[in-house]
Amino acid sequence: MYRLFFKYLFFGLLLAVFFQACVKKTTYPKIPEISFRDFVNFPGDSADLSIKFTDGDGDIGVSESDSTKTLFITYYYQDTITLKYTAYYSPLFNDTLRNSYIVRAPKDSYEGKPISGEVNVRLQQSRHSSKIKRVKYTIYLRDKAGNVSNKIITPELNVP
Repeated sequence: MYRLFFKYLFFGLLLAVFFQACVKKTTYPKIPEISFRDFVNFPGDSADLSIKFTDGDGDIGVSESDSTKTLFITYYYQDTITLKYTAYYSPLFNDTLRNSYIVRAPKDSYEGKPISGEVNVRLQQSRHSSKIKRVKYTIYLRDKAGNVSNKIITPELNVP
């Protein structure tokens, strides 16, 4: 009887080891990668912009006490005359307007582990004038190690 028990136990452990060896762990590059997910326009001029991300070492975002900006968005609008997209130039800064945002790290500790997720940003002003009806954004993300993600360009977005 014990012999039969140990025989089944042995084969059970052997199957468990086999299946454990077959399960692949998720891996991502240590440099963050982002992709466009969604853009939701709200009445007035605000909008939510969502991007997906992956990071191999889980160092996306900063702590609650840190004010380091880690997400960077450049705004482009379609010129109504030329129909070409132009980056919005800010005379105040004498440069192209680039908004930066603080991305908070997840509450759970993912430092050193592969992570994927979504970042949502509330754009307080999605365009500089209500006459602008089509916009695009270029976006990139920086992790704690200073690695810069790929730069993405959103599709053409209609803003009523």
